[in-house]
Amino acid sequence: MEINEAEQTTNLKLFVWEGVLTDYTHGMVCVLAEDLEQAIKLIKEKDDVAAGCMDMSNVKVIEKPEAFVVWGGG
Repeated sequence: MEINEAEQTTNLKLFVWEGVLTDYTHGMVCVLAEDLEQAIKLIKEKDDVAAGCMDMSNVKVIEKPEAFVVWGGG
């Protein structure tokens, strides 16, 4: 897959919301974006209902290598 130079950026961060969109267990939302404003916009574009159910201020911003493990539940 070739990446267009206009699409390349080195300023991307990973925005992670944990413990959101709970049904029987908690969900998680991850967005790769340049800033929080863009991350929230992308969530709204993908799933406006989900965006309305989330506390957008409770976010982790990842700027270096990191791993997350989320176990499923019943």
